[in-house]
Amino acid sequence: MKRFWKWMLDHAWAVIGIFVILTAFMVLGARQIRQDASAGAMNPDHSAIVELNDRIDKAFNTGRSEIFVLHAPDIYAPGRLDEIRVITKNLEAIEGVKKVTSLATTTMMVDKDGVLTTSEMLGEGEPSPEQIAAIRKYIEGNYILKTGLIVAKDGRSTNIMVEFDDAADLPTIATRMERAVSGSWTGSYDLAGIPTIESAMLATIRRDLPLLAGLAILVIFALFLLNFRSALGALMPLLQIVMATVWGAGLFGWIGLKFQALTIIAPIAILAVGSSFTLHLLGRYFLELSRGLEKKRAILRMLEETGLGVFVSGLAIAASMTTFLLSDLGMVRGLGAFAALGVASSMLMSLSLLPALLAVLPRPRPRLRLEGDSGLSRRLDGLGLFVGRHPKAILLVGGAILLVASFGIFRIVPNTSLIGFFRSDSSVIKGMRAVDRAFGGSTSVKMLIDGDLQDPGLLKAMLAYQEDVRSIPGMASSTSIASLMRTIHEALTGEKGLPGSRDLVAQELLVYQSSGTVDDLATMTNLDYTEGLVTFIVPRMSTHDTEVLFVRLKDLAKRDIGDRAKVSFAGDILSETAIEEVIIHDFIISLTLALALVILIDSLIRSLRAALVTISVLMFTIVLQYGILGIFNLPFNLATALAGALAIGVGDYAIHFTVRYMEERRGGKSPEAAVRHALATSGRSVFFTALTIGGGFAVMTFSQFMPVATLGSVMVITVAIVGLATLSLLPAACLVFLRNPISRMEVENDAHVSFIG
Repeated sequence: MKRFWKWMLDHAWAVIGIFVILTAFMVLGARQIRQDASAGAMNPDHSAIVELNDRIDKAFNTGRSEIFVLHAPDIYAPGRLDEIRVITKNLEAIEGVKKVTSLATTTMMVDKDGVLTTSEMLGEGEPSPEQIAAIRKYIEGNYILKTGLIVAKDGRSTNIMVEFDDAADLPTIATRMERAVSGSWTGSYDLAGIPTIESAMLATIRRDLPLLAGLAILVIFALFLLNFRSALGALMPLLQIVMATVWGAGLFGWIGLKFQALTIIAPIAILAVGSSFTLHLLGRYFLELSRGLEKKRAILRMLEETGLGVFVSGLAIAASMTTFLLSDLGMVRGLGAFAALGVASSMLMSLSLLPALLAVLPRPRPRLRLEGDSGLSRRLDGLGLFVGRHPKAILLVGGAILLVASFGIFRIVPNTSLIGFFRSDSSVIKGMRAVDRAFGGSTSVKMLIDGDLQDPGLLKAMLAYQEDVRSIPGMASSTSIASLMRTIHEALTGEKGLPGSRDLVAQELLVYQSSGTVDDLATMTNLDYTEGLVTFIVPRMSTHDTEVLFVRLKDLAKRDIGDRAKVSFAGDILSETAIEEVIIHDFIISLTLALALVILIDSLIRSLRAALVTISVLMFTIVLQYGILGIFNLPFNLATALAGALAIGVGDYAIHFTVRYMEERRGGKSPEAAVRHALATSGRSVFFTALTIGGGFAVMTFSQFMPVATLGSVMVITVAIVGLATLSLLPAACLVFLRNPISRMEVENDAHVSFIG
């Protein structure tokens, strides 16, 4: 490698030129990146619930929807119903909208001389007072509608549900829909649904990406300026990490991957982690200059002694990021690909572009003492002296902390719900809660039922089941072929209940089908009445609460329906529980594989024992990390589930201390003296690496995406733990388990080397 590095320094301008050309190519690739803020993009690739959702949507012509809740002192007041009719027509005219359900399109069934007639509730023009009274009476007496399905029981709000084609551009539709409502409704309104969510996610990505990246660059620049007190020391890392981020984005774009919500984490991770490579290299470069070496020799010394640590660390971090590629979630794979490409690019630039730039720039004048009597070096030297005297006590204290933290892990409650992506004061959450209050829910749970839907016994069991479900706190109205049959039966006979025989069921269904508008029948059953859909309106909730509800629904179905039919459940909120299963699987796989890869890669420092000692710091960090997550009730979500593998990656800068300790041991120092001197020199880089990486991740707390903001908080804590453990537990572990890091090392002088720095 010496020969290659000398060649590279002799041809520094050529190296710089190559990187400039490649960076221009990467800029073109970055321009190819497309954003994907769709809620469907969050679904796992392989999930029985997601597949069942898709099958139900196709079979019953249902799908993604938006709910508008229109508020007024009295929905039935003159002029209000006409506004609803106009809004409905405007919504139906929007391209991509396939169905609008409102008071204007709701079917009214009336028996006239033994003939069932159906018609839309609102015709053309403003209804007369008599017609309004008839509409109100019908809604208040109808078995399905009186539960508040269309108009709230107090008559102060009504809802409009809009469904869309699968290929519709929902953020665009969301804007047009809101314009259609606000332009015609003179009262207030709230809205909730997939278009609103996707619009909010897209707007957040466009806001967060430049804001967080810009803040990260400013924080990292300030910390490097504080570290080196040199414009060169501050601008070099800045140039390298920005170029590395551009390379990561360019490769990401050329591959054809899409930028999704969690991908925001990748550029911040590249900026934070990539800066640590340059920090360690420049730290060594300035150290060698302060010792009087000429510039080229100082660069070579930097590469020879610190380059190995940077290479191993960069390789380990990139490898830990690639474990995300095994995920069943596209957004996690995108995050892993972007981060791995960017970190690998940053490591490559640190070992090639940085030396080339240093070679062509004038020799800087070190403005800060990096060893000897400088304030931080003295404190780190004192820490080394303390660790040398009490290594076992330090390890015992670390073990006690680990034991306490491990109890917190059992308190972790996962939550991968869509509402967990947004802050509680966001317009999305406020809209959902308003819709939930008005109508009991802003989404649905669907129960697919396979059986003889013309069997009065099964219909009666279904109706009893729907009544029992409605008694569950928080559950609202529901619809099915059974509730529709009761409505038809009451309209035809005036009697409450269901037809008493199969023949009567078939007869009343035939009468209904021949009566006029019967589109709602196709959303509840297939043509041969062997498969039906029960739809429950529910509020969006955490995945834990969804799982509790799911168990209750299954238990009631087993009791009320039993073996009369086969039932299965689907719906958006159940898809979120499928995401939870995937992230737990991803957590175990990525964490285990990342640990294995880092141990393997860290052993490149020519000692497996040294790699295992170093990885012990990361293991300590991960247990403490998730223990804190549970103790402080922080959410275990899509982002924080990845924090373990991220911790292994960003925390692998601990390898730099081990490499420096081994260098000092090769130089003939005793283990205690080697630890002390490694802390006094490399410890400074470790300290500022922790500050820089922590500062980079801290800006994520400003994200509007709650998983990203929470991950930022967790990673700040994580980096602080790694830094403290690297400066205390790792030196102590080296003294207890790594006194002789390489078996062939000459250690005859151990007893004779004085304990000095």
